Amino acid sequence: MKLLHKPLFMTIALVAVMAVGCGQHTKANDVSQSDQQSTAPQTGNDANKMGGTASTAIDDSMITTKVKAAIVAEPTLSAMDIKVNTTDGVVTLSGTIDAPSKAQRAKELAQTVDGVKTVNNELVIKSPS
Repeated sequence: MKLLHKPLFMTIALVAVMAVGCGQHTKANDVSQSDQQSTAPQTGNDANKMGGTASTAIDDSMITTKVKAAIVAEPTLSAMDIKVNTTDGVVTLSGTIDAPSKAQRAKELAQTVDGVKTVNNELVIKSPS
């Protein structure tokens, strides 16, 4: 019976990760649309800059989703313990885990994702009780 729990949990976690990524995508679109509506007509150059900002937000969202998916797929890590945030291709890992080797593995996984420029590993190792 326990064997069924892990694949089910991983599936649920992966769906949650994807939903978070989609939520960030929506926020990027909302910001881009509100910026376009609240400003005077843009020159071509300014409009390209705005598109680049929205594109960066979408790219960051995809990177975050891919890093979370890699963590979910890693049997030695708990995706519930590791938070992932991406800004301009810089991934920040945070949360509390129980071993330095797990912090290193999470960082290694994040570094393998396309588009990641660098990884800030802010994971805290909890001391044994």
